[in-house]
Amino acid sequence: MPYAVKFEDVSKQFRKGGAQYEHFGTRVLSAPRRSLKRLRGQQEPSNGKLALDRVSFEVPEGEAFALVGPNGAGKSTALRLVSRISQPTGGILRVKGRVGALIEVGSGMHFELTGRENIWLYGSIIGLSRADIRSRFDAIIEFSELGDAIDTQVKYYSTGMQLRLGFSVASYLQPDIFVVDEALAVGDVNFQAKCVDRMAGLVKEGTTLIFVSHQLAAMEALCTSGVMIDQGRVAIEGSAKEVLTHYIATMESRRDIVDLANNDGRVRIVSATCHAADGSESNVFTAEEPMEIRLRFESDEPIQEPHVVIGITDGRPGGLIEISMLDDASAPATVGREFEVRCLIESLPLRPRIYEIWCDVIGQDGYGTLMRWMEVAGFRIDASIGEGKKAIVNAATAGAVLVNYQWDVRT
Repeated sequence: MPYAVKFEDVSKQFRKGGAQYEHFGTRVLSAPRRSLKRLRGQQEPSNGKLALDRVSFEVPEGEAFALVGPNGAGKSTALRLVSRISQPTGGILRVKGRVGALIEVGSGMHFELTGRENIWLYGSIIGLSRADIRSRFDAIIEFSELGDAIDTQVKYYSTGMQLRLGFSVASYLQPDIFVVDEALAVGDVNFQAKCVDRMAGLVKEGTTLIFVSHQLAAMEALCTSGVMIDQGRVAIEGSAKEVLTHYIATMESRRDIVDLANNDGRVRIVSATCHAADGSESNVFTAEEPMEIRLRFESDEPIQEPHVVIGITDGRPGGLIEISMLDDASAPATVGREFEVRCLIESLPLRPRIYEIWCDVIGQDGYGTLMRWMEVAGFRIDASIGEGKKAIVNAATAGAVLVNYQWDVRT
């Protein structure tokens, strides 16, 4: 398949201390040498932060391409190279066609000019004739919903208005390659959905889309292939589903390890473990199998009727499951200075992702905290994932509760 963008061992090094300036004569002599080195794929000497390190991948022509990675991985640097905002310091980057970019809110706009003037300026910069710009002018204004403010200087626009204008201009001037970074995150929900629909339409018309976003569901629905960059290098390249699956698993594996040392109440938790049906310790389960949670506590003196409460969450606000001795009246009459509580959950009606286990201990009268509410352990649910447009991302981020269901469509 022909490519629209091709990275061949591309590196990008940022100088220490920001930009460094040369005398005119030195610049005239050194610039051709640097250009020749880049054409030969040679690396410039290391003298600063290496944002991209010999990155190689291809963006297929006419497809939506997902570019993912943790913060600081080098995604925005790669997009700036594609948009020709900056140049690589090593390797070869091949870009076929005109590039329209929305890398950050306000990028490509002159804030002293009006919205109308910025449309003409942007079109002229990317090489469109006045007739081409004029033919698309009304569509740009209609999509941006800025008709009342189009003759106002952009410096008086809100962030959302700047996004509307920037996206509308970049997409309706019909670039061969459309690059979209995290700028969409500042828009309201309705305009974000409108932008996603517009990007899908552009891809159907043959435009190549390079999409960077934390809206993983939109990426999975739109993109057919992708790449994950981590610490300036390619971690995985392949189908969008493969890349997103790897990205989600990588981010889950980097969650902080639970620290039980910081608890100093009358009751203190010593250990928290999860166990399979055969009693073996495990942190991976399926939705059908049982899981036993074992909690070991200590205190300075015997405790009367300690009420243990366990909560399970997927890390987002609000609990998914709560198991409480305050509800079922199963608190023991008394415990010694060391005691263990075991709770068997017969099945886990949860979708595949990582879950957190939280716990606290309440006094004998149902109030008064003996141990504060804190995260004590974690586990993962593994299950098969569907083939739908958003199956990978929904399984990891959407509703967590697993239910049995059947569709029935009638006409």
